Amino acid sequence: MAKTGKGNDKKKKTYIDYKKKKTSLVVGKKPDGSPDRKYFYGKTKTEANDKKSEYKHQQALGIKLGDMTVAQWGSKWVNVYKADASESQKKHYKAKLAIDILPSIGAMKIKDVLASDLIDLMNNYSGGKSGTVKKVYQAIKQLFADAAYEGIIERDPAARLKLPTVEEDSRRPLTEAERKAVLLVAETHKRGAYVLTMLYCGVRRGECVALLRSDVDLDKKRLSINKAITHKYGNAGVLTGTKAANLRKKVKKGVDDCIREVPIPDLLLPVLKKVCSGKKDDDILFPKEDGKSATDTACRRWWSSIKRQLHLAAGAKTYRNAILTETSPFGDEVTPHFLRHTYGTDLHAAGVDEFTRKILMGHSLTDVTAGYTAMSDEALNRAATQINDYLNGEKWKSKQEHEVA
Repeated sequence: MAKTGKGNDKKKKTYIDYKKKKTSLVVGKKPDGSPDRKYFYGKTKTEANDKKSEYKHQQALGIKLGDMTVAQWGSKWVNVYKADASESQKKHYKAKLAIDILPSIGAMKIKDVLASDLIDLMNNYSGGKSGTVKKVYQAIKQLFADAAYEGIIERDPAARLKLPTVEEDSRRPLTEAERKAVLLVAETHKRGAYVLTMLYCGVRRGECVALLRSDVDLDKKRLSINKAITHKYGNAGVLTGTKAANLRKKVKKGVDDCIREVPIPDLLLPVLKKVCSGKKDDDILFPKEDGKSATDTACRRWWSSIKRQLHLAAGAKTYRNAILTETSPFGDEVTPHFLRHTYGTDLHAAGVDEFTRKILMGHSLTDVTAGYTAMSDEALNRAATQINDYLNGEKWKSKQEHEVA
């Protein structure tokens, strides 16, 4: 059996030699007196030698690579292994490290991390949202696989790590009862126009808070969506292009224009006229009280206030002024993005063709972004008619309209 084991080791070593360039350094003596060598591998001889030099440098400083903490390796990993990543991707990896990984194992020496430590870490995310859990999982896998490749650890503790049970994306269109609650609350709530714009035009939250007065054409009944505010990396937010615009720039270099025009339905038109009244072209359509762009905190506060009223409008009971969500027909999981899903469902129900639906939704698919400029007025007007015919149906009338009727 021992002989077979040696044979297998020899085969593995030969495989590594063929696939990677290597160099070595004597780091001591084995119990039998023979030299104890540490091997360094790289895609090129230069890369292998660079790793050897880095090791010698660390040794000269009295630091053993195996004594490096997960936090220390994580910092180097982002700077070296993610050097070619975009700035947004680097921020993503730094966020995963800072928020999800380092609080649990950051202080541990990387050589001391066991598979069970990583399993415990991932089990904390059991039942979490699929997208979030998978990103944490991928970051952990890459972090330790690259540490093993670097020669910092001999064995990758994440090699057999598995995803815990996750919750698939639960976003959906609003139910009929939820939609009626939205229409009722929007009539009196201070942020009602903000909610209705997302519902009736399918804009994302970041796109909605980035809208200016100049983006609203009340005569043509069109809304121009050409920018967004992202709050991923800070409360104040950063002004960027839309999701589709960013992809289009990658697909077709030098193309900056990617304006998505969507029809303003008849039900929304008087609401936006009121919002636009007295505003200059460069005024923010849905600002904070101080007239500045909405922060992440402001957006969350708006939605919290709106959702409380939605629960009450749907018939939820309260206890000491707290909403008993289990008594509410309105789903407590509903976020502003559910309004966008509802818009997409409306387009389909109204009979809008698939290609036009994708464009109006601002999907970031390559084949869709290529066709933005080809969207004719005729196609937009046809879609507007279909949407209005559907929305003007009896069941979507607001309470106020029913009373007038």
